[in-house]
Amino acid sequence: MAGFSFESYTSHQIEIKRAKIEAVNLSWVLQEQLNATFTTVDLLLLEMQELAEKHRHNQTFSSEYFNKLLLSRRQRLSFLKSFKIVDKNGDFLSDDEGIKKNLDIHDREYFKYLKATNSDKLVITKPVVSRTSGVWVIVMTRRLVNKKGEFDGLILGTIALTNFREQFKKLNLGEGGIVGLFDHEMTAFVRIPWVKDYIGKKMPIRPDYKRFFESKEAILVNRIISRVDQVDRLMAIRKLENFPLAVVVGLSINDFMMEWKIRTIIYGAAIVLLFTLFIYFLYIFLKAQGELEYQRHQAIQASKLSSLGEMASGIAHEINNPLTIISALATRTKKNLKDAEVPRESSLEYQDKIIATVDRIAKIIRGLRSFSRDSNGDQIGKIKISEIIEMTLDLCQERLKDKGIAVRLDPMINVEIDCREVQIVQVLVNLINNSLDVVNVLDEKWIHISTWEGDESVYIRITDSGKGIDEDVVEKMMMPFFTTKEIGKGTGLGLSISKGIIEAHHGKFYYHKFENHTSFVIELKKNMPKA
Repeated sequence: MAGFSFESYTSHQIEIKRAKIEAVNLSWVLQEQLNATFTTVDLLLLEMQELAEKHRHNQTFSSEYFNKLLLSRRQRLSFLKSFKIVDKNGDFLSDDEGIKKNLDIHDREYFKYLKATNSDKLVITKPVVSRTSGVWVIVMTRRLVNKKGEFDGLILGTIALTNFREQFKKLNLGEGGIVGLFDHEMTAFVRIPWVKDYIGKKMPIRPDYKRFFESKEAILVNRIISRVDQVDRLMAIRKLENFPLAVVVGLSINDFMMEWKIRTIIYGAAIVLLFTLFIYFLYIFLKAQGELEYQRHQAIQASKLSSLGEMASGIAHEINNPLTIISALATRTKKNLKDAEVPRESSLEYQDKIIATVDRIAKIIRGLRSFSRDSNGDQIGKIKISEIIEMTLDLCQERLKDKGIAVRLDPMINVEIDCREVQIVQVLVNLINNSLDVVNVLDEKWIHISTWEGDESVYIRITDSGKGIDEDVVEKMMMPFFTTKEIGKGTGLGLSISKGIIEAHHGKFYYHKFENHTSFVIELKKNMPKA
């Protein structure tokens, strides 16, 4: 009975942690999608802001020309509801629908704000009902200025809330799950389940939410009972980068734990039967072993996705930058093709650059696909140490560069080893992510990667500028779910899973105090023993 109670408690904790990981990862996916949407609209606003100001300054502004231009830009983006330009009085100068509206926006809060301020920042409004379409929208807007730098109007784009609603409705969060988009004052933009009465209104804000929005933290994970529908949920709230909004993902504890409750009841019945039927006990034992193995595989994959979540911002920049290059080169090529005086070789050069940039994006995507898939069934193969480290740095380099962390890379040994490549890359990514979290707050920021060869083994050492790890932490850090990070920033699985992966390769994984810095060493056999 004591064993059953312990197993029930342990599996309950595993399920809760798995729910946290699922909520955190889902919030990250939504954050990236929403960031991409808002960033795309803002880039379009910046482009049209520059064009409109140029034409206004030169007194060559044509409403008909800009009507067509706004329409062509809006048609590129399915989620963009409208695209318009207004003058300093709030009257429409250009409209993507190609007709002048007998309406103005001089009384809108965002118009008054941008008219009164000198700020050139993007403004995202609270939900409003569009006067041209009559639907709920979010308005994204930037101000126009004249030659003297004075307010001269607005360029604005709107996104219908139904766009986000349909996107969120596709998520399978169970009967009690919720997903929503809010600002930092908890004004509801979108909430699924959809409750029309809440749209555009401030929800009651909890003290911990208020502290979170005032802090520099990117994510908050907690368990609460909703004031709206009294459902007990595990909530992950993640701020959007560069925008004053947050995405909320809530998983119902009752929904998520239903499988665990059923399993616990079954196990309880099995315990009773153990007193009378030994064979049944053996069957239950073997079944439990199978489930534990499944949970181990799930934990490895969850840790990998957690690492991807930490690298997501850098990877997004790594892909967005070449996309910007492609867009610019394609525009230049199109312009050159229309101009008979431009040499054909110029367009061919641009096309070569586009192809090279696409290949760069494809390489990043291939690395992500390889890293994120389940690699437990991979065959052991001969892989060069230098290729493993190259793949690792491809995944991490943008995040390291973004944080200003120098990578000191010794000359790599050109030695092949028996291994599952993706799993060894996962171990190295875990170590680099751990180092990045530590050195990011230090004055001296570097990570040193070195390799060397022994008679039967090869060695990889990851050292960072951290000042080492306390002895009491060293004793515990390889244990599952032990972490010194704040909740939502770490699963406590990285080092224990890394150690398990290396030992499964008949190698060794250990902490090594090296020159008063934090250092981990991986020892791998050149040739793994045959089964």
